[in-house]
Amino acid sequence: MHAPTDYSPVSNAQANSNCDNGEFKPTEWNESVERLAKIPTVFDMDNDYSDDDRGRRGDRDRDDDDERIVTTDYDGPEETWMTWEPGNDLNLLRNDFSTQLDIGNDAVGTLRVNLDYERRTTVCVTIDSLNQTIKPSADVYLMTDTQYDRYTAAYDVAHGAWSWDNDDDDPTNEVSPEWRSFTVVGWHSFRDVHQYEEITEVSFSVSLDGPEVSSGLFGESSVQYFNIVIDNTNNSHTNDAVPETEIRAFVQVVTVERGTVLPNWTVSVVCCGVMIATVFIPVVMNKRYMNSGLTMVTLEQQNKSAMVPTLEKK
Repeated sequence: MHAPTDYSPVSNAQANSNCDNGEFKPTEWNESVERLAKIPTVFDMDNDYSDDDRGRRGDRDRDDDDERIVTTDYDGPEETWMTWEPGNDLNLLRNDFSTQLDIGNDAVGTLRVNLDYERRTTVCVTIDSLNQTIKPSADVYLMTDTQYDRYTAAYDVAHGAWSWDNDDDDPTNEVSPEWRSFTVVGWHSFRDVHQYEEITEVSFSVSLDGPEVSSGLFGESSVQYFNIVIDNTNNSHTNDAVPETEIRAFVQVVTVERGTVLPNWTVSVVCCGVMIATVFIPVVMNKRYMNSGLTMVTLEQQNKSAMVPTLEKK
């Protein structure tokens, strides 16, 4: 499965950014970069399927919990394949690339990459409008796969999934970021900081300590890809941008090789060394102070060294 050719690399950005000196190469779709999208849908729990529905579902058994997904009259720029999970094994991202994403109103565009922890990655996004009379803003997030799954689940709930009556002003507005992952529709960005809301352009850098790995409840683990999310929908955050029109996002990604990358345990060694020094240096200095002069065991030696004052008797 390959991306259509009309998503060609963009030669230059709309404004100066931290990515201007990138050595851009053609985007390696489905090899180091994947393109995904979320578009408005209606989730209907009605089990009255048409004959066409039954035919598409084949001989698979259906129970009362099956749900039918019916697309609305949404007429956005996304292709149908963008809403599927490609499931490719992505190579480490080591080449700079530049592309554009056309994103419909109330939709989400995503670029998925496999970040290399030995490189520093800079992402630059500029938002433009397909409607020249409107100057839109949007939200940009960086998420791991696990965080992105929670984000897309919240998007589906907001659009009627599982017959959940969702109030845009309610779910997580009053919940602090560190607790949002424990709510039903809670989600957060990578390190809780890579969220840039109601912006027209943004640039940010990411340096990893090591491969990002998610550990499961029963000990299993999986390497996490990273998702650059351009949100043109009204999500559950309070200060996010409100969609007005279809947008075009110009995205540039630049990777630069880092210098010597120290292993994670060096942080613990340095911190422990500072704590040990803080405790033992006063102890050692106090001991030296208390022992000073004790080597002069006789009063005559102490008097000669002027260690103690003397009083002459007449």
